[in-house]
Amino acid sequence: MPNGTILVVDDAPHNRSLLSTLLSRQGYTVLQAEDGSSALALLQEHAPDLVLLDIHMPHLDGFETCRRLKADPRTRPIPVVFISGSDGTLDKVTAFNVGAIDYLTKPLHAQEVIARVNTHVSLYQQQRELEAMRAARINHLQTLDEIKERFIRAVSHDLKNPIGLILSAADMLRDTALSEEQSQLLSIIERKANFMLAIISDLLDLARLTTEPSPRYATTSLRALMQEALVGFDLQAESKQLAFEVCLPEEDALIEVERHALCRMVNNLVSNAIKYTPSGKVEVRVETAPETFSITVRDSGLGIPPEELPYIFDKFYRIPKPEYRKEDGTGLGLAIVKAIVEQHQGSIQVETAVGVGSTFRVTLPRQAKRGTNHQNEGGT
Repeated sequence: MPNGTILVVDDAPHNRSLLSTLLSRQGYTVLQAEDGSSALALLQEHAPDLVLLDIHMPHLDGFETCRRLKADPRTRPIPVVFISGSDGTLDKVTAFNVGAIDYLTKPLHAQEVIARVNTHVSLYQQQRELEAMRAARINHLQTLDEIKERFIRAVSHDLKNPIGLILSAADMLRDTALSEEQSQLLSIIERKANFMLAIISDLLDLARLTTEPSPRYATTSLRALMQEALVGFDLQAESKQLAFEVCLPEEDALIEVERHALCRMVNNLVSNAIKYTPSGKVEVRVETAPETFSITVRDSGLGIPPEELPYIFDKFYRIPKPEYRKEDGTGLGLAIVKAIVEQHQGSIQVETAVGVGSTFRVTLPRQAKRGTNHQNEGGT
């Protein structure tokens, strides 16, 4: 039998006394209120495990008392059991509609009251324990995430210098006489070292995005930002004999964003589109609305298998199929895109079909949300 606190609300002193005596003998702490107003006042100071509530009371009846109790977020979870001399269907339906979990009809039977009270108190206490465990688990996971991000950042910084030294040494070796085999081995060293640097750079960016509370917003020209972000992609597309089309709004717009992050987001999306499009076209389209702007990157590439779609924004995830593994990648590009979009309180939608291509559409607010860091930056 659970211990707990019961609030008994009844305008009849005799009924309150009987219930109080019965429940006290079962080990419960009992609070009493003579009407709805007194009950609501008590609930501001106490948090009982159950409310036994009479329906027909002067001034504030049980139905209205329950409505107000359920309207307050602090008292909403507390279970309410109505007590009434009426066995009518209408009263019962109304009781459940206003938020009650049970209905007892007078005259009350002691064993029935005890059984129902024990059941509802036990369920409520278990629910609170589960919620506390869930909150503790969420807090634990958040702590683990913070530790992991700090570890990634520290390790990434520590790895950057030795990899830089490897690349410097490889560059010096290029100036010496090398056999064809030695030259090939040196190329492998350089390629793998540069790949490691790319992973480290992505990890550091991701750690910054997930640990900083808000972007460093700046007011900038949307057209200028896109022109900066798209530099060089026309040549990359041309090298693969892909058509590369960019459609910007006729009228420029001022937006409040973290410029470096937005450039990185566009870079990752367009880079992926070119990388996984063997032939055809890559298109970038920018559109503005009164309160938002959108960036759409569409390609005619490999597309994404539907079973892989739920995982594409996960860290280090790469589609485990040979045609996708031909291209080098850290598996962090789309995770960074998602982090940037979420940091800017935007949204991202994906449409894709295998063998047809993919469309990524990012929608962001044109103005920074209140409470974020902001500074002015002139557009060029």
